[in-house]
Parts: sequence; structure tokens; C-alpha cells
Amino acid sequence: MSFKERFGMSPLALISVVFGVFMAILDNTVVNVAIPKMMSVFSATQNEIEWVITAYLLVTGMLTPVSGYLGDRFGQKRIYLLALGIFTLGSALCGLSWSTQSIIVFRVLQAIGGAMLMPVSMTILFSMSKPERRGTIMGIWGIALMFAPALGPTLSGYFVEYLNWRLIFYINVPIGFLSFFMVTASIPKMPARSTERLDIAGFLTSLGGFFCVLYALSEAPADGWGSITILSFLTVGIILLAFFVAIELTAKNPMLDLRLFKRKVFLVSIITSSLLSISMLGALFILPVFLQNSLGFTPLETGLLTLPGAIVTGVLMPISGVLFDRIGARPLGIIGLAIMLVGSILLMGINLNWTFGTILLVYMFRQAGMGLSMMPLSTAGMNDVPRDMVSRATALQNTMRNVAGSIGTAYLSTVMQSQSTSNLITYLQRLSLHNLSQINLTGIPSVFGITSSTQLTSLVGELQQIAFEHGTQAAFVVAAIISVLGFLSVLFIGKKKPPLELAQRGGRSAALVE
Repeated sequence: MSFKERFGMSPLALISVVFGVFMAILDNTVVNVAIPKMMSVFSATQNEIEWVITAYLLVTGMLTPVSGYLGDRFGQKRIYLLALGIFTLGSALCGLSWSTQSIIVFRVLQAIGGAMLMPVSMTILFSMSKPERRGTIMGIWGIALMFAPALGPTLSGYFVEYLNWRLIFYINVPIGFLSFFMVTASIPKMPARSTERLDIAGFLTSLGGFFCVLYALSEAPADGWGSITILSFLTVGIILLAFFVAIELTAKNPMLDLRLFKRKVFLVSIITSSLLSISMLGALFILPVFLQNSLGFTPLETGLLTLPGAIVTGVLMPISGVLFDRIGARPLGIIGLAIMLVGSILLMGINLNWTFGTILLVYMFRQAGMGLSMMPLSTAGMNDVPRDMVSRATALQNTMRNVAGSIGTAYLSTVMQSQSTSNLITYLQRLSLHNLSQINLTGIPSVFGITSSTQLTSLVGELQQIAFEHGTQAAFVVAAIISVLGFLSVLFIGKKKPPLELAQRGGRSAALVE
């Protein structure tokens, strides 16, 4: 039996779609390490250059909800190729950028394509694959979802240190062209399936609401959650999203069909997947900061430390997909989330004495849990959705995952910073002339005590390191609590059952192709 006969699609079709998604997801993290270099090249401030990242995240979060409608209205393959072309063009222009303003504009263009690539690719693969083999196919697709974010810092660190930072964008161009021609040749035509007009009211309220909320979440760690700007954007965003929910629940043809939440398995899978995203992306932000700021690792060393964890995740993704086809999502979810919970608990004890090898092993162990659980849970939710709602379901699933990841990163960053500052203030308040006269640089009582400003500066620096260590530990405590919630939610996923199409038709559903 050939690959196509067994899985419903050719291996070339699968590889071509995964290539495009991998490239788009990689760009979410590959830019982070190059930010200091961009500041130097463009003579930009921290606040200015941060928009290179913020603009991409905002546009991606804002446009993901409309991807389901566009795929149905114009055809999934056509929209995927359009998105891939826009992303590739945006990448080339980012590499050619000459100023902070130009690279921000080109990142917006890049994000317009990137926002649609993930949900549309998921719809294509889900529609073409056999229902009983979807776990395996989505597990292979999940390699891009899990492996790309962790590979980004390693690749970027190497380019920045040894080659040219512009390669982080230029590398997308040949991959984009290759993926474009592969998709054109291997994916059959997927005709439009809807002639309904765009839900304008839903589109505008979602656009404004997600922009305000994501902007507030992006800037909150720097400005503080009590900032008038942050509170204003959050308030406006929540109001607009409340209107958006009301519109979508009453509209005849909603842009983002929130009524899908009535399906238990789909709802539980989204909740659990969102919690996993918060825990994963939050840790992926916290750990590199601690490694570089506290342990003195270079960007490349930091990337190399997280890379083995990404490899473990990438290896386990297709394996978990095959196991999902046989035993369902619940056993894999319970085992995976239990592993992730143990890994999160271990990371709560991270400190300045941890070695490279210790952090590497703990992180790999934690990522193994992610690799076992993420895609089975997502696929179980999609199997609970009617065939004609797959594109809307993938848009909803990816929107929730993006928002959850933004919330998690912002909140864990805030916890880390606020706890570090609070601890440092507490330590400094405990310093007194009597205390200073009783200690020396090694902390051993001494009649000589602190005898110079240099020693005092060194002492304060040590206290800052300890405070930051405790702030990082506090953030991982929150990540562990999120893992507990994820473990509890997966218990409600239910036992393995045939995909909805098989239950309704007694066989394989027709692919959305001509």
C-alpha cells in the first residue's frame, strides 16, 4: 500500500505544506536574538525596535480569525499560495530594510501572510487525510508547530554571531519559492465552498478588539499592568470583544463560529491546548532570559541548550500521532501532561548553581511531555467538528492558541520582573550599617566588613542576581500551576471514538477537492 493510499495524500503534498508552516512559525522567535544587532544597525531605541516583534504578533493575532472565511470563500489552496507569496515577499523586503520604520512596515506585510498559513495549512491537511490517519498526519504537521519556535534562537544566534543578521529573513525566500512550487504541483484544486458575504461587523470588532488586547499584553511587562495606557487598551479591547462575541453568536454566517464551543471534546481540546501554549511559550521566554542575564550564556549557547528539547518534541510528535490513531487522545494527554507537570515542578527550583547539563536534561524531559500531548489533543478536538466546519474550527483553534500564548508570555514576564524587583527592594531594605559592618564579600562575619564602594556595588549586584533568581522561580511556579490546570482539564477529553465523519457516513469523508 502506497503512502497516498494509506494516508489520503502524497508525501510531497505533506512536506510542501509543512515547509511553509515551519518557515512562518520560525519567524516568531528567530527575530528575538537579533534585536540588539538591529538596534545598533538602525540606531534605534529599545522601544522602537520592539515593534519589529510586536507588529508581527499583533497582525498575526488580528488576521487569524478571518482565515477560515477566506479559505471557504476563495478556496484553501488559493489562499495558502497567496499567504505564502505575501510572507516570502515580506521576508525578502525585511532583509533589504534600511531603517527601523521600513523593517516594521515589512514585518506587517510578512505577518499578513504568516497569519493565514497555519490555520489554512491545518485545514488542507485535515481535509485531505483519511479520518483514521489524521493523528499521524497532524503529528507530522506538529513538528513545525513545536520544533520551529525552539530552533529560532539557535539559528538566529548563529547568523548574528558568525554570518549576517539579514539571513534570518533571506533564508525564507528560497524555502518560500520551493514550498510554493511544491504546493502548486502536489495539492489538488480546492474550490470555494461558500458564497456568503464577509461578516463585516464581526471582522471589525474582532480586528479592533484583538489589536487592543494583544497590544496591552505585549506592552504590559514594560509599562506595568497599572499603566493608564495598558488599562485603557485592555478596557477598549474587552468591550470590543464582548460585542464581537454577541455578534458571532447571533449572526447567520459568523466569521468565527463560537457555537463550536458547544461541542465538548472541541472545547476541552482548545482549553487544554491553550494552557499548554501558555506554559510552553512562557517558559520559552523566561528560560533564555535567565540563561543570558543570570548565567552569562551567549545567544548561541542559549539556543543550543533549547535545541535538544525541540528535537525531542519533533521526534515525539509523529509518534504521538500514530499512537493517537490507535488509542486516542486521553491516555497520551494524561501521560504527556504528567511529564510536563513534573518538569515544571523541577524548574521551580532553578538557581544560579544549576549547570548547563542539568537545565538541558530538565528542559528535554519537560518538552517530551509537550511532544506527547499537544497534537493528539488538537486532533481530537478537530475530529469532533463536522467536515464543512473544519476551516472555521482551525481558525478558532489557532486564534485561541495565539491569544493564550500572548497572555502567558506577558503574564509570566510580569511575574518574573515584579517578583525580582520586589525581592531586591526587600533585600536592600534589610541592609543597615550594622549588617554591612558584619559581612565581607564572601558573607563571612568580619570586623572589617564592607570597606569600599566597589565592595558595596558588588554586594548589591549579588543581591540583584539572587532577586532575579527568585523572580524566575516565581514565574515557573505559575507555569507549574498552569500545567496542573492542563492536567485536570485533559481528564474531561473522553475516551477514543471514531471521527465524526466515520460516525455519520460509515467511511472516509470526501476530501474538499475537485
